[in-house]
Amino acid sequence: MTDETANGERRGASRAGPNPTVYAQLAGIVLFWGANWPLMKLALVDIGPLAFCAVRLVGTVASVAALSPILRFPLLPHRGERLMLAVVGLLQVAAMMGLSNIGLQFVTPGRASVLAYTMQMWALPLGFLLLGERITRRKAAAAGLAFAGVVVFFNPTLVNWGDTNALIGNGFLLGCAASWALGATLYRRRVWRTPFWTQTLWQIAASAAAMVPLALLTESGHPIHWSGSLLAVIAYNCLIATGLCYWWWGKALSVMPASQAGQIVCLVPVTALLLSAVFYHEPLNLGVLLSVALIGAGIVLTARTR
Repeated sequence: MTDETANGERRGASRAGPNPTVYAQLAGIVLFWGANWPLMKLALVDIGPLAFCAVRLVGTVASVAALSPILRFPLLPHRGERLMLAVVGLLQVAAMMGLSNIGLQFVTPGRASVLAYTMQMWALPLGFLLLGERITRRKAAAAGLAFAGVVVFFNPTLVNWGDTNALIGNGFLLGCAASWALGATLYRRRVWRTPFWTQTLWQIAASAAAMVPLALLTESGHPIHWSGSLLAVIAYNCLIATGLCYWWWGKALSVMPASQAGQIVCLVPVTALLLSAVFYHEPLNLGVLLSVALIGAGIVLTARTR
């Protein structure tokens, strides 16, 4: 299939609009990504955060590469795009995963996911500084809502300011969101000729190439307790949370705007928070609900301004 034919088919699909299957797949993404936060917390009992990230990335590279003959995408990006795609991948894949895993050691899964999804709040000033994007009143209001939610999330009734580990964990998760936002902003600086799946594979492969030696260097003394639960979480991350969900995400973007799909995916931290409340007894008091409502409103309002 030629690129022109594929693009024509995608345009035709986009005009036809998403069918119920696409919405079911987006619902699956919300469920699987939301469930992955409690599962990752479970895995970190048996493995170091960077080692888990490295194993996940290597397994994902293998699973996505195996899709190449099925989805008919090349393994290598176009020349001239490889370095920048690698940089974007290091920021929004390697750094995002690594920082979130480190933070997840000290923070409950629901809280961790909500902080990670403040990415769009950080993307606003980065878009202004790096892309020259205009900050409209609606965008400013969206960022203000999300920031207010973060402030509520850090009030002394929800965070023990005397607990150094808790502060470090929350800091790493905010760093995860900022790194994700920086990678996404740099990605938007140009129009890419490389197909979506090749971009994804290249970013994950670059991240794996950096994460494996980093994990060996920093966690060589951290024993890995191989267990059935750890292997199950790794398989889930490689095959379901990354391989399958990114496949569904690519299919959704071919028939609907990214802003519309993004609004649905904003339900991921809500799902993670609810599952964390069930399995980790994470409290859902008024402060938590108010913070999540403010951050969620900011994220949705941001998506609607695109």
